[in-house]
Amino acid sequence: MQSTKDKILSAVLSHIKEGENLGQITISKIANEAEIGKSTVYEHFSSKEDMILETYQFLLDHYDQILSAEAQQIDFKGAFIEQIKRLLFVMKDAKMIMSAIMNFDEESFLKYGKQLEGCTDGIREKMQIRFEVIIRQGIEEGIIQPRKPKEHIGNVIQAIISGLLFQYVNGAIDIDENSLYELIYQNTLVVIKD
Repeated sequence: MQSTKDKILSAVLSHIKEGENLGQITISKIANEAEIGKSTVYEHFSSKEDMILETYQFLLDHYDQILSAEAQQIDFKGAFIEQIKRLLFVMKDAKMIMSAIMNFDEESFLKYGKQLEGCTDGIREKMQIRFEVIIRQGIEEGIIQPRKPKEHIGNVIQAIISGLLFQYVNGAIDIDENSLYELIYQNTLVVIKD
């Protein structure tokens, strides 16, 4: 059974995931969707802005747990593709939020950008560490040759991953998910090995 606060957060989450302008969503609308009175919302949140900010933080914490979880796969390719699958899941769940995580843009979080920047920075840093661990695994398996990384290689890899995932989520690439994972994997290998 959901708590009252969870009902409120769920109502706001549905609007965030749809990419709606939260500035136009009223407390009354959220209270109605949560099947509670407007005054009950104010028992949990001091303002509409506080409610929206806490909902963003809740969602970012949820995505952080998904994206930074240890890989279940034991080999390099499996771990790499598992991480890509997690990214795709989060992107499908909330395109706008993932766009903000991958390429922080204050406009994506309306006026909450500065307050949430630390959350998105933390997620990006954890994802970078996850991919570094996966790359080290590729070196240990002999798939990738150890050498000094080229300048900006991380940015190029991020561009490949985020670019192809965003195109897929937006319907610009007409392939199945397994082909998408393989495309990202193969192109990342080309960049790493080049």
